[in-house]
Amino acid sequence: MTYFVPHTPNNDIITCNTGLLKDLTFVVKDMCDVKNFQSSCGNPDFYKKSKPAKDFAPFLKKILNQGANLKGITICDEFFYSVIGENSHYGTPVNLNAPNCVPGGSSSGSAAALTTNLYDFSIGSDTGGSVRVPASFCGLYGIRPTHGRIDATGVYPMAPSFDTIGWFSREVDVFKRVGSVLLKKDKSSNITFNSYVIAEDLLELVEENLKRKFIEYLDTNLPNLLRIKISTKDKAEIADYFRILQGGEIKEHVIPWIEKNNPEISKEINNRIKMASNITKDEINVANKFRKDLISEVNISLPKGNIAIFPTTPFSAPICGQDEYALGESRKKLMAMTSITGMTSRPQISIPKLKDKTGPVGISLLGWENSDEILLNKLTEI
Repeated sequence: MTYFVPHTPNNDIITCNTGLLKDLTFVVKDMCDVKNFQSSCGNPDFYKKSKPAKDFAPFLKKILNQGANLKGITICDEFFYSVIGENSHYGTPVNLNAPNCVPGGSSSGSAAALTTNLYDFSIGSDTGGSVRVPASFCGLYGIRPTHGRIDATGVYPMAPSFDTIGWFSREVDVFKRVGSVLLKKDKSSNITFNSYVIAEDLLELVEENLKRKFIEYLDTNLPNLLRIKISTKDKAEIADYFRILQGGEIKEHVIPWIEKNNPEISKEINNRIKMASNITKDEINVANKFRKDLISEVNISLPKGNIAIFPTTPFSAPICGQDEYALGESRKKLMAMTSITGMTSRPQISIPKLKDKTGPVGISLLGWENSDEILLNKLTEI
């Protein structure tokens, strides 16, 4: 089964035998500095040009210094530019919780590896949904933290104003322990939890059968919740402006290397690289104004103290090997669900609760800025 890149370590990496994560095993996405190893960012030609890391990324060093054992470096979508999880160079990591289906991406290997039950947790990254989508499709706990709560030094940048380090686990206790190690202490917010609300506008994007299961679950476990609209803006429009801002940053941080080194890139990813290369400063300025307005609106509709609940993805995992058009349509629907969180820099946790046509679907909690610990402490209530 394919989970690891060819350049993964042959032996465990252990730096400490005591700490909060003692004896726990984990794997890490192929974009992070692992001392004495190279990264490929999902592309073999990038690997050939890269140099071994001189040290561990600071967040990774924190984990290792708390006693966890690093078991390997996992496959990711090429240059992290997809939420599907198929890599034409290294293969598609096998999602044992949704047979014959994609694991979701771009943290595909990090999520799928946990469906083997061989590891305790894994590390991914989330820019546009790259932890939340695979967490949903693979039936795992997964988090996109508040932007900036985890130091991303030593992690290859995609779109830094959106990039976050996230993690997965099957077990609540392990999931929370990793958070206590990784999350930088925040003293700016002493807001307490007020209430849960249903994000009606995101629920409208969900397939009917899954929507019914979600409502049935809430009626049993959290009845009589208020329904709100997080934003009056069209969700496809939010995704479009996210695409422009993300693409503008990719143009700055990823494309220069591609233009210089001319690597072999899959057709799907290359089409997106070309799109990003054509984004203009005027488009970025308009998108930044839209983002500012969106943040202001969401701060009013979902104020501090309230947590929004909704299905993480609008459907369960798509079947592997679909054509580019079908996958493109799935990607558009996924981004309509996920973009609002990245655009507002808020934390979101996906909880493995639902089953649909092909496999698991998560239920998400969306909090306010720096409410990460509150979300983690609410997991057993849902």
